[in-house]
Amino acid sequence: FTTAIATSPTCFVPAMRIGLTLFAAAAATATMGINGWFPVEASVNPADTMHIRFTLKPADAGALPKALQEVSEPTSSKYRKYLTNDQVAAVVAPAAGAVDAVKAWVSAQLPGATVTLSTHGDNVLVEAQAEAVSAHFGELQVFEHVETGKRVVRRADQGRRKTAVPPELEQYVGAVFGVSELFPVPRRSATGNYTSDPGDTVSPPVIFKQYGMGDDAVGGRTATSQGVAAFEQAEFRPSDVAAFEKAFNLPSIKFGVVGPNDGGYFGEAGLDTQYIVASGRKVPSWFLSQDAFDMSSFCELVLKMDKPPSVVSISWGSGESNYNQDHMQAATTCFQKMGAQGITVLAASGDEGTGKQGLFTCSKFDPTWPASCPYVTAVGGTYVSSGTENGWNGSGGGFSAIFKRESYQEKIVDAYTSAAKLPDSKYFDQTGRATPDVSALATNFQVFSGGVATGTLTGTSAATPTFAGMISVINDMLVAKGKPTVGFINPTLYAAAGSDKSFLGFDVTTGNNKAGGCPAGFDAAEGWDPVTGLGTPTFEKLKAIFGVAEDAVVV
Repeated sequence: FTTAIATSPTCFVPAMRIGLTLFAAAAATATMGINGWFPVEASVNPADTMHIRFTLKPADAGALPKALQEVSEPTSSKYRKYLTNDQVAAVVAPAAGAVDAVKAWVSAQLPGATVTLSTHGDNVLVEAQAEAVSAHFGELQVFEHVETGKRVVRRADQGRRKTAVPPELEQYVGAVFGVSELFPVPRRSATGNYTSDPGDTVSPPVIFKQYGMGDDAVGGRTATSQGVAAFEQAEFRPSDVAAFEKAFNLPSIKFGVVGPNDGGYFGEAGLDTQYIVASGRKVPSWFLSQDAFDMSSFCELVLKMDKPPSVVSISWGSGESNYNQDHMQAATTCFQKMGAQGITVLAASGDEGTGKQGLFTCSKFDPTWPASCPYVTAVGGTYVSSGTENGWNGSGGGFSAIFKRESYQEKIVDAYTSAAKLPDSKYFDQTGRATPDVSALATNFQVFSGGVATGTLTGTSAATPTFAGMISVINDMLVAKGKPTVGFINPTLYAAAGSDKSFLGFDVTTGNNKAGGCPAGFDAAEGWDPVTGLGTPTFEKLKAIFGVAEDAVVV
């Protein structure tokens, strides 16, 4: 499972640097922003604290991919024999002297800074004053996001979106974060009406019927848990979860909270928390929150927990072209660590079909990150009409421009590309990591806000917690038998995809995910396709795929 990254650069629009530390509002509007961020007329407080992270190069770059492959491949003698924290730390350990070298550099160049290490010792975390950071890394400025009004302090020279590693540390450090990045702010979902999107209205009883989740498809036997990711001022109300559970006769679950839960944006967080406790009935649950849509720091936040959840559902995403490759590589390494420890990560494949680069044109497709990471399970979307599922045209899918396709996908995906009528090759890299991996219902999900049903939400952000909750119940059943959790599930899923196209449950063969402004999208087809992946699940088939023996599960 060696991560292969394409050499073609991602596309972005550089900001134009003007002035020194102060920027006129008129000039700001004239510049070309990055991910919606623009320089504003404001001074940087030299005493402000900046959080900087030095990612350390592992002494053995192949050790972590090898470890993940051994615990994830069904044919491996080490299948599901997951690593402990200490074992992961040993696998990702940097070269001797690396930590001391970074500490010495920080002491000399960033006076007064505090230094700590990440959970596995492969990141050096630094808190330093803006004045010291500016003295070494260059002039700083305040940026404001055009939609949210949020402000951050970053390096003024945004013509380059990555921070150069100090020459003295190049042999030890892979990347420096916290100085230059301006992360995208994902578009917020708005509660709609009952007819705005295709398909029937979805509520927990619809999910249970469609996917065969009977009264025995519940968790709560063990301490294995599940979590939903949240960013950008997302907030959920426990009272809304309680009202939702009462309305649909679901077991009561009290969420643990890691990070902030007071941002005031209730749409996405309400959807995620309500539907993961629907399909993941009785499973202990977490709300995992941070402000910035930064997958690398989020992953480390989860791994810092005393006992991280066994399933993490990420309903957020943005086009690959909005990120630099160093960031995606650092997050990918962290997702590999999660998989090596038996954690399943699922991510929404996106709501804009193939995606696109270009505001008024479609120069290339733009797959959704982090779903495009080869070490997470990308979840696409379908809609249901009178019991029949169809591919939703917004379902994100295609081929990564950053990550090469892993061996676990080759045979199945090649069968599609050799038979399907594909869009022009200038829009995508056919050798890239293919998404989505699986799908679930995604349109017209009934949500509660203010304690009452308020409308519906649509997106793969609905499909992801729905599929995630089902995996959580599978985990609970396995752990109740004394077996390990399912971990990184992609190799197991693709290995099970033989001649039976409905091995997962339903092989959805209708739909096309053409993005607005692009000339074509991908068609759904028999077997894997870029609209619905391997298909949608039934609970009994999931149990069979992941080795749950019926007679050994106590309900």
